[in-house]
Amino acid sequence: MDKKSILIILDRYLKNQSNAKEKQKLDEFFEENSNDIKASKSIENIDKLEDKIFNYIQFGIKEQVKNETKLRRIPYLQIAASILLLFLFSTAVYFYRSSLASRSNLPEAIASVNIEDKQPAKNIAILTLGNNSKIILDEASYGEIAQESGVSIMKTEKGELVYKIKNTDKLLPNDLNKYNIISTPMGGKFKVILPDGSLVVLNAASTLKYPVHFDEKLRKVSFTGEAYFEIAKKVDAHKQRIPFYVYSNNQIVEVLGTHFNINSYDNEEYSKTTLLEGSVKIINEKSNSNAKILQPGQQAVIKKGDVVTKILVADQGQAIAWKEGYFLFKNTNIKDVVNELERWYNVEIEYNDDMESENITGYISRNVKISSVLKMLQLSGIVNYEINGSKIIIKGS
Repeated sequence: MDKKSILIILDRYLKNQSNAKEKQKLDEFFEENSNDIKASKSIENIDKLEDKIFNYIQFGIKEQVKNETKLRRIPYLQIAASILLLFLFSTAVYFYRSSLASRSNLPEAIASVNIEDKQPAKNIAILTLGNNSKIILDEASYGEIAQESGVSIMKTEKGELVYKIKNTDKLLPNDLNKYNIISTPMGGKFKVILPDGSLVVLNAASTLKYPVHFDEKLRKVSFTGEAYFEIAKKVDAHKQRIPFYVYSNNQIVEVLGTHFNINSYDNEEYSKTTLLEGSVKIINEKSNSNAKILQPGQQAVIKKGDVVTKILVADQGQAIAWKEGYFLFKNTNIKDVVNELERWYNVEIEYNDDMESENITGYISRNVKISSVLKMLQLSGIVNYEINGSKIIIKGS
């Protein structure tokens, strides 16, 4: 069987679409190529192949940031997916054979697991208005859902929250002090266009607090979780730039007109700010040292409560893969993998103590059931799982 046919069958298998005949063909292919698969497992070959795969993926994601509308017409991620499927054949199948030597058929072994599939995150969020009333956004109809202090709040058919200033002539002083809060739960995501035109894409379990009317001299929001920001450039009556500040755990990001990603969950040890375009200034609230200026392609990492701000070369593709609709793990510790899956699928996952030092490499769409992601992890050769009631338990293979 040629490579193209095998890739098609494997793609169908990972999507839970393969039939018994196709599963049999996969098993036969694994058996016939076991020697070649084993030979390809040298560390040198894996590292080179892995780097090639992620270079393809990251190139595509970086280009999409530069010209998102145009890149939507280019199926680069399909190409990257095909490369990764080839990677799975050459690197994962041997381990799967070794770890499941007592079983003659991988698809049957997986199929035997009785798991209630969890769906991926959806456009779910709660909007809290300045008067503390709450709107469940996934239940709200399209169009205007509220008016507050001369601002119309709209929900679009694309699942976005958009603020449009209508009438500011009759604003009271108290109106300028009103804040809105948008919160995504576990298993939720949402996109909001702020009153100043800035775009914020919220990942699961994230909260953004922002004013209904931004100050004419200063724009400020507070945030926990993960979000991608595209900040609108604004100037005052004197043509001076109006700064924009994002306050998160132990850090302040001063925006100088830019695209960036912040990962700053309360239950994680580090805050990470990745710059994609423009410039930002990172202020560590625990430090008395000067602020750090990030250039595109750099990442600021601050350990919670630490005075040190580390500036690293960013893995931009990995930083915003979630926004583009993909899980992208590259030597990612099992703890971080579990945290991401729990938030995205709203599930409870535990992992055995012997897995604490394990790192995972893999790539898969975020728009699949959790069973497909578990299969991808299992194909890594170092992960197995079992279901205990409503809990998923990750263990070594």
